[in-house]
Amino acid sequence: MPVRFLSAIVGAALLTLVAATPAAAASPTRPFGSLIEAESFDATLGVRVLADANASGGHAIAFSAGDWLRFDSVDFGAPGQTSGFATWRSCATGAGTIELRLDSPTATPFLTLNPAGGGCAQWYQSSLRLGLATTPTGVHSFYMHARAEGGCEFYRFDSLQLIKQTGPPIP
Repeated sequence: MPVRFLSAIVGAALLTLVAATPAAAASPTRPFGSLIEAESFDATLGVRVLADANASGGHAIAFSAGDWLRFDSVDFGAPGQTSGFATWRSCATGAGTIELRLDSPTATPFLTLNPAGGGCAQWYQSSLRLGLATTPTGVHSFYMHARAEGGCEFYRFDSLQLIKQTGPPIP
C-alpha cells in the first residue's frame, strides 16, 4: 500500500503525518454469461466512444487500426463450460480483424474475429463457436485489439456475451 508523508513545523516541533493511500479498488468480476457492454471497458487505447440510441447500452465503441479495449476480471468459466459461443453486436464499415487476447495487449491472440462488412445502418448479432483448444478458462483481463490496413474506423462494437455450449464439446 503506498504511503504519503506530510511534514510541517508547528511551533518548535516538526510533525510528520503518515497517511496510507488507499489501494485502487479491484474491478468486480464479470460473471460467465453476463452481457459486457462496450462502454464498460476498464482501459483503452485509441478507440472512440459513440452515443448511439440503437446500441444496447446507449453507446458503442469505434475501432481503427491499432486500437484496443481492456475489460478486467472477465470470468471465462471452468474447463468445459466455456466451449460454447461468444455472441456480439457489431457492424463493420471496412476490412480488418479484431484479435482477442488475455492479460496483455501484446499477448498472442487466442481467437481472431473477422467482422462482416455491410455498413453500420443497423447492428448485427453474430455468434462464434469456441473450441476447447482455444477457449480460456478462469478470470482474466480480456483485450479486443484491432488490426486493419490504414487508419480509418472500420468496426463498431456494442456488446459481448460468453454462452455455454449445449451440445457435445468442440475438440
